[in-house]
Amino acid sequence: MKTRLSLIAMSLMLASNAIAAVPGDDLSDGLNAKSYGQFVKTLSSDEFAGRLPATQGETKTLAYLTEQFKRLGLKPGFGDSYLQSVPLVAITSHPSALTLGKLKLAYLHDMVINSPKAVADTQINNADVVFVGYGIHAPKLGWDDYKGIDVKGKVVVMLVNDPGYATGDQRFDGKAMTYYGRWDYKFDEAARQGAVGALIIHQTAPASYPWSVVENSWGGTRYGLAGEDTPKSEFSGWITEAAAKKLFAQAGLNFDKTTAAAAKAPLAKSLKAKASVTIQSDVKNTESHNVMAVLPGQTDETVIVTAHWDHLGTDPSHKDDPIYNGAMDNATGTAGLISLAQSLKGLYEGDHKPHRSVAFLSVTAEEQGLLGSKYYVQHPAIPLGKTVADLNMDSLNVFGPTKDMVVVGQGKTSLETQLTAALKKQGRVLVPNNRPEAGGYYRSDHFNFAKAGVPALYTGGGSQPWDADIAKYRAMMQKRLKGCYHNACDEYQDDWDLRGALSDLQVYHDVIEALATSRDWPSWQPGAEFSRPAQATE
Repeated sequence: MKTRLSLIAMSLMLASNAIAAVPGDDLSDGLNAKSYGQFVKTLSSDEFAGRLPATQGETKTLAYLTEQFKRLGLKPGFGDSYLQSVPLVAITSHPSALTLGKLKLAYLHDMVINSPKAVADTQINNADVVFVGYGIHAPKLGWDDYKGIDVKGKVVVMLVNDPGYATGDQRFDGKAMTYYGRWDYKFDEAARQGAVGALIIHQTAPASYPWSVVENSWGGTRYGLAGEDTPKSEFSGWITEAAAKKLFAQAGLNFDKTTAAAAKAPLAKSLKAKASVTIQSDVKNTESHNVMAVLPGQTDETVIVTAHWDHLGTDPSHKDDPIYNGAMDNATGTAGLISLAQSLKGLYEGDHKPHRSVAFLSVTAEEQGLLGSKYYVQHPAIPLGKTVADLNMDSLNVFGPTKDMVVVGQGKTSLETQLTAALKKQGRVLVPNNRPEAGGYYRSDHFNFAKAGVPALYTGGGSQPWDADIAKYRAMMQKRLKGCYHNACDEYQDDWDLRGALSDLQVYHDVIEALATSRDWPSWQPGAEFSRPAQATE
């Protein structure tokens, strides 16, 4: 693979005010700050209107990605098309009332609730309200918050995260959030138990994000996969910690003591309140799309690289800035797909193509619960038994080069071997996620591949700045972007130092090349909760 160190160094200087090339080995041809920065800037521009599925923002995004993949000469991933239709139902809920006993909760201020069902009117009258601890049903772990209580027809209230966060309980992987701590698991389990409503108590530390993220992520149109027949409660959502404390006090319970007890052992208690809910919803069947392009190898064994293209769209009520541009989340990752296609294309020119193919999959509706990747895994264009691995990118590093790289979900797959080798070329090291309590491994699109048994790798930008100058820049940029996750200030910055993202993309390039030229199959490590599909050719 030829390199162009001098040209790349020059482009890095022009695009990110850099004064030195990316630390470590030379970058592959095709990875440069000028083109990468332009991809990010375009995808996160106001013209793309926040990239909400089934809007004009999607139309522009699909056209742009298709144009870039065609420009690079990549093969369409879905027969003769780059697009896979994903049937969705769009539900815009308008809650007018939520009362819990004597408490009347205000929408957005005290609570955010939605109807997950495709119905115009939701009305709940005088349903019993029950606290069910963490809302976890895991008999194999010796934990069942629903044991001995019938919640059919009732509204359940539960804590965010899992008991391990509060107590270090190793059944729940200590401080690291397990899937039992995720909101989607909790809502699904409440529905399986027959609850008519499910409310999660928001607390910033165990949730890993502030209430503003709940407002912005849950306050608008929500999507689901059309035609799903999984159980759903009549409504689900979040209440603030302040509202929860009033609810507990109303029942004669001390919030802190009760929740502390719930972290030590399964706990269910009546909150001595009746819930009444009124929601009107606008329901629309629609469709969105996944986008995939392929570099064909000698066989149909395929390495898939994923990144979600969608974000939150617009909110006209925010007069000053109504567009959620989603520059970091996830224009950086989507731009990374294009850049990796550029850098890997040279491997697939001529008569000596690698043994394996590489597919670049940009999925929809990640922000709605990983729906695009869920649909793809249910309807794969490449059989899962022929899918070697999934490498996922979500919010790449704009804080400058680092000495390290974070692996989310350390120890789950053998892919860390290739990752460590690629980092060594740059003089960098692999480190575990320093915030495992955020549950990152269960929060992005690789998780659907993992659940289906495909070894999946998810990384994050490191935390150790390469030098003192980068440390100063990093501190400044982190301060500037604080609170921008799922907010309107997640916008492209002309002074971003993109060398961190580019050096991480080079690592991915090297891992993909190693997998594409190998005949070995990555595996799940002992103790991981996943296993490879039986039909895989190993």
